[in-house]
Amino acid sequence: MDIIQYQTKLKADGDTYKKIVFWNRFIKNPTELILTIAPAIIATVMLAMGYISTFIAVIYAVCYFYPIYIFFVQFKSAVNYHLKNRPKSESAPCLMTITTDMITAQIDLDNEQSIENYDWNDFTTIYFKQGYYLMFDKSKMLVMFNSQDMSQEQREAFPDLIKRSIDLNKCKLAF
Repeated sequence: MDIIQYQTKLKADGDTYKKIVFWNRFIKNPTELILTIAPAIIATVMLAMGYISTFIAVIYAVCYFYPIYIFFVQFKSAVNYHLKNRPKSESAPCLMTITTDMITAQIDLDNEQSIENYDWNDFTTIYFKQGYYLMFDKSKMLVMFNSQDMSQEQREAFPDLIKRSIDLNKCKLAF
C-alpha cells in the first residue's frame, strides 16, 4: 500500500495525551527522571547512614517532596494548561494522507481548511506508544498518527510504508 488516507485528529486528547507527554518527558529522556528522584535517593542513603538532626530532617522532607511536586503538581498543571490552551487545530478533525513522498494533514477548523505538510526527511526518530506513531525532529514532536483510527489493512501496511519512506541512516525507528 503506497497511500494511506484516514480521518483522525492531529494530536491526542485527554489521558492519552498525558501518558504520551509523561513518556516523552520522563521515560524517553531519563536524565530528567534521574534528576527528579535523585534528591530522594540521596536523602534515603544519608538517612540509612545515620545522618540525622532537626535541620537535616527538614532537608530530607524537602528532598522527598520534590519528586512529588514535580510529578503531581508541576507536570500535571503544565499538561492541563497545554490541553486547555493549545491551538484548536490540534484537536480538530483532519484527513491524513500518507504517501512515500510526504505526509499531508488537511485540518477542518470551523469550516476553514488548513493544510500542513511533513517531509519524511524532517524526522529523526519514530516511536510507537499508546497506539500512536510519534514522529520527532530531534526532541520536537512534529506529528502523531492514531493507529486506532486506521483500518486493519492500513494498520498492517503503515510500518512498511514508514520503512520505505524514511532514510534509515538519519531516522531511528523505535517500534
